Amino acid sequence: MNIPGKEYPFFHDMIIRWFQGTLTTRELITHLEEELEPEPYEAGFTDPVSLFETALENHQSDYFFEWQDYKQYARDTAPTVSGLVHQLEELLAGRQPLNEFMEWATWHNMDGGETTGGVFENTNIEYFCLIFLPLHYQQLDTAFYEKAGSIIARSNDITYGAFVIALHLLLEKEYKSLYYFLTDYIEGHKTDAELNQYLEKKFNHKLPAFRYNIHTFPYLNELHAARENKNSTAAFMQLMTL
Repeated sequence: MNIPGKEYPFFHDMIIRWFQGTLTTRELITHLEEELEPEPYEAGFTDPVSLFETALENHQSDYFFEWQDYKQYARDTAPTVSGLVHQLEELLAGRQPLNEFMEWATWHNMDGGETTGGVFENTNIEYFCLIFLPLHYQQLDTAFYEKAGSIIARSNDITYGAFVIALHLLLEKEYKSLYYFLTDYIEGHKTDAELNQYLEKKFNHKLPAFRYNIHTFPYLNELHAARENKNSTAAFMQLMTL
């Protein structure tokens, strides 16, 4: 790594950009190969961080141990909103394959899916990466990623309760489930206790940051009004669409 003007801090910042998402795996690999000339990248066998760490260990061992400590405890090694949006844009443009997007988005799950303790920019994108993607990735298509990108871009201004509902409304199976249950509720066949039970079963997770129940659901007053006024379920569903 004895490249003039491109010592450890240069590469450190580049890897952080990958963690945060403003560089995709392909973009990062291109930069690293230009500077480090490592073994050719093979998708599925080599990840960009390992390329960086191997070169660092071989050429600057002191920095390698410094990096290992930093990576373990840093608060800037998780996706940001702008980073996640960039990754989705590259995916939709065909410049990033789905498997590389998934590997990047869910790498924090390597510890068994434990929460990152708030190092993500907000709870919404932490939920999206840690929980939603691993649970629903097989149902996700281009139309989903196009619509989800807009919601994610505004995620700092959306409550967790509304964000969770909005994502699930983009999935046909989940939309129908909500529609049928809420129709029964609006028609007076379900109680608040049953609504709470439904929300917990559908959306609650054991990690404290991702608990979900009737108190998390942000549309309860509007739902009560819909039942009182005998409004259509479709109109209420539209209210929850972000």
